[in-house]
Amino acid sequence: MQTKDKDKNLTESAGNTVWQIARTIGGLLLALIIIRFYVFQPFTISGSSMEPSFYDKEYIIVDEFSYVFGSPKRGDVVIFRHPEPACNEHTDSNYFNQIFFQGPCSNYIKRVVALPGETIVIKEGKVNIKNEENPNGLVLPEEYILDNIPTLGNQEVKLGKDEYFVLGDNRSPNASSDSREWGILPENHIIGKALVILLPPNRFGIVDSPEY
Repeated sequence: MQTKDKDKNLTESAGNTVWQIARTIGGLLLALIIIRFYVFQPFTISGSSMEPSFYDKEYIIVDEFSYVFGSPKRGDVVIFRHPEPACNEHTDSNYFNQIFFQGPCSNYIKRVVALPGETIVIKEGKVNIKNEENPNGLVLPEEYILDNIPTLGNQEVKLGKDEYFVLGDNRSPNASSDSREWGILPENHIIGKALVILLPPNRFGIVDSPEY
């Protein structure tokens, strides 16, 4: 009788141990999923469109958490899904595609220069923003671009709700495919903002947003 009780206790103890291990592993996996899809993710720069702020093959960490409770600010460097028709259809179809599944989308990195409700005017090499605070327009002092390189283009765009206008920091001719070429960026395409340059080691540091 005692042997049966002992065997039963051992079986129950083993079952509890297995359950505790499974629960711990499940908790770790859940934490990793949350961190990966809602907090941070890695991103590798491809191309020269953001020079001199970012260079080809640099490895950065993207902050996805800040935009869960807030919206992009002017000057933020954002990583987003390029809003081409196939990607728009994929992203707009459901929330899970927007968060978890890459689908046919390509990821881009650019800087936010105009916000929802504003009007952006690109003319004579300058970026001019019209809004409630500046109804006559404010020429952006873009210290992050190289001197003596004008912003090419001649257009005026009024942004609607949840719409952004983004540009590459490299304003040399044909250096950046951005909102001047393909139009506005919907907010639901934005993944997060550049937080840290991780590699190479000599470039390690926090990514600062400019003060306008």
